[in-house]
Amino acid sequence: MKANRAGTPTGSRERPGNLTISHAADNAVVELAVHGQWTRHTAVDVYDALRKALAEQPSAIIIDLQEMSDLDGLSVPTWIAASRAAMSLQPPPVVALCAPPTRRLVTRLRQLGCARFLTLFVTVGQARAAVANALPLTDRLQLRWLPPHPDSLTAVHDAIRSADRAWTVPALVGAAQDVARDLVTDSLEHAGTAMLFTICRRRGSLYLALRDHEPTLPPLRRPGAGGGTPARLPVVNGRSCVWGASTVHDGKLVWAVVRSRPAPALSGAA
Repeated sequence: MKANRAGTPTGSRERPGNLTISHAADNAVVELAVHGQWTRHTAVDVYDALRKALAEQPSAIIIDLQEMSDLDGLSVPTWIAASRAAMSLQPPPVVALCAPPTRRLVTRLRQLGCARFLTLFVTVGQARAAVANALPLTDRLQLRWLPPHPDSLTAVHDAIRSADRAWTVPALVGAAQDVARDLVTDSLEHAGTAMLFTICRRRGSLYLALRDHEPTLPPLRRPGAGGGTPARLPVVNGRSCVWGASTVHDGKLVWAVVRSRPAPALSGAA
């Protein structure tokens, strides 16, 4: 998975073996698995990952701590900070922690009263089922497997106008259509396969995603960076607050978030 904030350098701070990050097909759910011993380096990596996840305004963040060791409960401030940052979003995403109830970390969280604002699960499967039952279906529009033809862009623009009529988001329509044009044009030029286009409503933002059958990810670059070579997806990079790309089993997913106001800061976590 790659992600980039518009106007900032690309790259990930993930350390091999510490974190695994995955997204649902429509980016409504972000899963973060933490492995090994909790250290200051792990805290920094998790902080960065959670900050990026919150910027995407998902409906839920599932944090898998099954394979993490934290005997002294040093990670507690990170989970509290993540929950507070999530609660400042409207609507707030669910932050679900998954760990065996016998873990000292879970005992510490319960002693501090964190169960009032953190949802605790024993397994990731339980968290996924609970989140799936809570996600609203009316906040998503999807165009399934459009043909690799320029006319498909018209269908996507029509869907964005339909989203505005349903959700009343006129301030986001122009930027969303510009970003959609960049996504569709890039897929036509570099994939040439059928496209699945998804539009999701977040409070104050729209999430747009294009999935095709070409697995090669676009480079995450700032426009004009590097030897004068034109950057791919310059409109996505310039008009979205955060965007990224990830491989899926039959191709890739490229997504972007168009927002009318900034995301909350994640403070006090590292």
